Amino acid sequence: MNRIIPYLVLVIFIIPVLNLAGQQAKAGSEQKPAKKIFRPNVYLGHSEYCYGNITKNNLDNLLKQGLTSHDSTGKKYKVVSFDFTYVERNLYEDEVGNLMVTPEYLTEHCNGDTLRSIISASIYDRTKAGDTVFIDNVMVVRFQGKSNVPMPDSTAFLGKGLKLVIVK
Repeated sequence: MNRIIPYLVLVIFIIPVLNLAGQQAKAGSEQKPAKKIFRPNVYLGHSEYCYGNITKNNLDNLLKQGLTSHDSTGKKYKVVSFDFTYVERNLYEDEVGNLMVTPEYLTEHCNGDTLRSIISASIYDRTKAGDTVFIDNVMVVRFQGKSNVPMPDSTAFLGKGLKLVIVK
């Protein structure tokens, strides 16, 4: 009889713990899946470039056109701001004469859908094969109804970013 008492006490304490663990597992499985946040594609100029390889001439021409945005149904959005990052690969020599390729980063926040004049004055002369362009944190707004009048900037939301690698 004395041997049964510790086992009985152990069973009395384990049953409520197992019951509580089962309730928590059941409550966790009933949670709804996370909602997917809508982010429209952003394109370079009036083209369908939104990622991948691009030639220097295409990049220069499309950067001058600015950024555009639309979703898969054709609904257009106005780009109100973005972050532009240009990664330029250059060949350098270290102190002992070893050659190494080192990237230089040029980053600028641009309001509107085109590059700021400070960057556009020099970027077209700097672009070359092997460099990379990132356009991130693109803020877009919807147009009011079926007009070309954008909603106020306070309704801006994020669009998808771009990554373009310049090729020959």
